[in-house]
Amino acid sequence: MDPIKKTIKSYEEKGEKYCDRTSEGGDREFQEKMMDKTLRVLKTNKPRIIDLGCGDGRDTAYFREKGLDVTGIDLSKEMISIARKKYPDCTFLQMDMRDTIFPDDTFTCAWASASLIHIPKKELSHVEKEVYRILEPGGLFVFNFKIGEGEGYEKTETMEDQKRYFSYYTLDEMKKSLNLFDIIDSEKCPTKVFDSEFIYCWARPGKR
Repeated sequence: MDPIKKTIKSYEEKGEKYCDRTSEGGDREFQEKMMDKTLRVLKTNKPRIIDLGCGDGRDTAYFREKGLDVTGIDLSKEMISIARKKYPDCTFLQMDMRDTIFPDDTFTCAWASASLIHIPKKELSHVEKEVYRILEPGGLFVFNFKIGEGEGYEKTETMEDQKRYFSYYTLDEMKKSLNLFDIIDSEKCPTKVFDSEFIYCWARPGKR
């Protein structure tokens, strides 16, 4: 089975359990600092934001609480269902970040937290091309990734009975992997999140 489809299947089957575990752990305070930093980098009062791989919708809801126009998308039907129940005032759509329905230049910012980690490295360019297409000129692509090397299936404490696909990068590798964006800033999470180290990156369209 395709790695992404197999990983999504895990979320379909264990979505509630996953949400319960992640809501109790992780570094939410730092995550919100990263979202606030993103708004400062944007330097606009009314950005249009897309939350790629929104999961249970916490980040989408955080941006909306700031009064922003934000849409959350996720490939998992179960995760979208959970997000809609938790945050009924937010907009959530089931969609593949590699192939969305949005017109060109729709968004000011694309936020992708803990979602690129499930994209096989050979598929990263497809995500990047779609983000580039739906971002307005000079838009901002913000994402995080797990620090390390390689890729493959593994079990983690957030979903112990399921194997999901994970991709790991060093910062240099990620910079070289991007074809349409230049990373303008990065920040490492000061603590491990469920035994993994993460780096957040802010990128602008630049490479051609």
